[in-house]
Amino acid sequence: MRSILSMFSKSPFKPLASHMDKVRACVEQIKPLFDALENKDYDSVQKISELIVKLEHEADMIKDDIRTHMRQSMFLPVDKKDFMHLLSAQDDIADAVEDLAVLLRIKNLNTPDEIKPALHELVNHVVDTAHLGCDLISELEALLEASFGGAEAEKVEKATQELATAEWEADRKQFFLAQKLFGIGNDLGAADLLLWNEAIKKLGAVADKTEQIGKTLRIFLSQ
Repeated sequence: MRSILSMFSKSPFKPLASHMDKVRACVEQIKPLFDALENKDYDSVQKISELIVKLEHEADMIKDDIRTHMRQSMFLPVDKKDFMHLLSAQDDIADAVEDLAVLLRIKNLNTPDEIKPALHELVNHVVDTAHLGCDLISELEALLEASFGGAEAEKVEKATQELATAEWEADRKQFFLAQKLFGIGNDLGAADLLLWNEAIKKLGAVADKTEQIGKTLRIFLSQ
């Protein structure tokens, strides 16, 4: 892995992008995880979950390296506190995916037919929302070159608004799925009901944490 310090010397946002690459890799495993669960391929659920845990750990290593080097005196074009908040927002996404993966390994869950359509919608939407956040980080280099102004700033501002809307829509889909789940609650065992409810919350958390990226970038644009 390239030295974080050498990356900082070229751009303060390159280490963030490196960290986000690992976060994106975690997000990319959400759909395969739920596909394996629906197909009752519990061996694959186990393997994908272990991969997510590994990727999250690699993201943590990059995060810790960034934090270590941030203690050194270095110039940043943005407030250091806001820079660290952006890093934490990215880290929270990977943490939420890891929590989800661990939950789905606790027991071999069955996916009730009644919740499948709503679950598919939420999973797809959450992954798409997370991709919006990941793509925003890739815009930081161009935003820096534009001194946080001009057409690039307008582009990022519009993207943050789209991200906020996507998170709002994720909340709606999460609520609808929870309604479907509790509508069949009497037909599920208590453990399954609890685990599915927690899994739905963790899915929603991926979108919630992603929106924090947009909020922090709006702070960058306002400075």
